[in-house]
Amino acid sequence: MRDMNPVEIMMVAGMFSLCGILLYLGFGAARNAQQTSVRKALLEKFASAQDLAAFLQTGGGQKFMAELSSGAGNPLQSVLGSIQKGIIAIFLGAGFFPLSGGFKESGPAISGIGIVLILVGFGFLVSAIITYLLSRWWGLLSSNSKIAEK
Repeated sequence: MRDMNPVEIMMVAGMFSLCGILLYLGFGAARNAQQTSVRKALLEKFASAQDLAAFLQTGGGQKFMAELSSGAGNPLQSVLGSIQKGIIAIFLGAGFFPLSGGFKESGPAISGIGIVLILVGFGFLVSAIITYLLSRWWGLLSSNSKIAEK
């Protein structure tokens, strides 16, 4: 068996990390789809608006509505999430550039992946800025708003 150089070890570790991230995202999407179908089935069980109103007056109904309304999210949380994703994508893309030097044939392709990830990161940051500005303009944020609720 031959010795692996550090670049190959990092590539293998990166592939396993990518597979792990994809599994995590897949299971999260499946969980969200299941929660949505359960909520839809629960709402369909009510025969009339009066039954639904009575349910919403109970503690369980109020918790149900709180879970539904939390899906909309706070605009500041959305902005911070976009900033976080942007920074991660930029650093991940920058990490591809040292790797591209270790491969003679596929170096330009690895650099291309890095450039795409950096551009995606900047896209998230621009999205965060636009979301913040539009939220302020539409009055969804006040000048002294706090990110408290969670």
